[in-house]
Amino acid sequence: MRRAVQPPRDFFWGLITGHALSLRKSRLNYMYACLKQYGDFMEMYLGKKRTLLVNDPVGLKYVLFDHSKNYPKNTPGYQRVAEVLGQGVFTDIGEEWKNGRRAIAPTFNPSKFDHYFSLVSDETKNTILRMKNSRSVDGSINMSSWSTRYALHVIGRSLFNETLENSFDIISKKLSHLIDLTEKKMTYITPFQTLSKRALLKDFNLTLKILDEEIEKIIAKEKIKERKPKENMIHALLESPLNFTDKKILSQVKTMIFAGHETTANVIIWSFYFLARYPQWQDKIYAEFRDRNFSISGEDDLKNFLTINLFLKEVLRMRPPAWSFGRVAISEDRIHGEVVHPGDLISISPFLIHHHPDFWENPEAFEPDRFLKEPTPYTFIPFGAGPRICMGERLANLEMCMFLLQVIKEFKLTNSSKSINVQMNAQVSLRPDQDIYLELEERQ
Repeated sequence: MRRAVQPPRDFFWGLITGHALSLRKSRLNYMYACLKQYGDFMEMYLGKKRTLLVNDPVGLKYVLFDHSKNYPKNTPGYQRVAEVLGQGVFTDIGEEWKNGRRAIAPTFNPSKFDHYFSLVSDETKNTILRMKNSRSVDGSINMSSWSTRYALHVIGRSLFNETLENSFDIISKKLSHLIDLTEKKMTYITPFQTLSKRALLKDFNLTLKILDEEIEKIIAKEKIKERKPKENMIHALLESPLNFTDKKILSQVKTMIFAGHETTANVIIWSFYFLARYPQWQDKIYAEFRDRNFSISGEDDLKNFLTINLFLKEVLRMRPPAWSFGRVAISEDRIHGEVVHPGDLISISPFLIHHHPDFWENPEAFEPDRFLKEPTPYTFIPFGAGPRICMGERLANLEMCMFLLQVIKEFKLTNSSKSINVQMNAQVSLRPDQDIYLELEERQ
């Protein structure tokens, strides 16, 4: 039994804004500072809207597992995301979510992973070959761009049998821009319309129109092909007895493209960042791969590569792609004895949990060997937890491991002067605040 601690409200305007101005400056930095000062169970206000920040294992288990039905995803934040992605499996709740998940689930059936392994291997080789031919005169390369391209190719081929290469620029740039605009919309404090808000809305609507039209072209191409619902997610949606509307199919496809490439690409980008900062881990990963004759027999074999798995877990701990997410209470309840009222928001942050000093020694240090010991339950949740855990976790791990192993086999990676003082950009997903450039030296 304990009460939620309330940090001081915003200076001067706090009675009106609550903590909104402090959060607006930098949500992640402010929340992390509050965790260290006030603990893992806090009460904050966005104007008059009450939010409980629950970032301890017991509270997390209570909200995401034990009483998950009382805490659906229908928060203002998810509603903002739905303005971009539509009502798909990421933003839906209740029966709509169950129906969407049921229709998409066969895409991630374990029986398909021999095929996915072959596909990822092929895409990894193709991407590395193209990377070799794209280096600048100084040997540097934009790893952010190539990681994003690789992840989009993999998700496209996995779900739709298309690389999406012809749509790469539109999908990656427009989706990224929409995420930026959505983050700004999330930080609005007052409902009053201003010139800047109107300009942002105009920009948002135009960008969304371009993105939607591009994805509608992809869906239209799939409609005229021979239907293979067991191999193609769009075909599965088209053939579903649930008779999904065109709008619903568009939302589901946008959702899978976003979830399947934006988050995975960011983890890969951060992985290259940490490989360059801690070259001893390049050496360890390379040595283990060399000792296995640079051979990977299948997806299951990747579990035996200790160093890459330790390394990736630490990247996911340090930089979880979905760094914060929310739930909303639909009926009165108690968390840790604190009364929860209907409509209260619950904020859960994998980043804060992954940096909780009670459960992680030296939480701000990059130490992959910490995962030689199993972490405390519910303190490591890079893909979420509970019924809404990420469906694509297994595919994401496969493509991340394969790409990193093969790049390290081919190159030694060092920092480039083009990427200096890289910081976190905590938006809908946790990105670097600039493109990551590295210098690549081919191994002999």
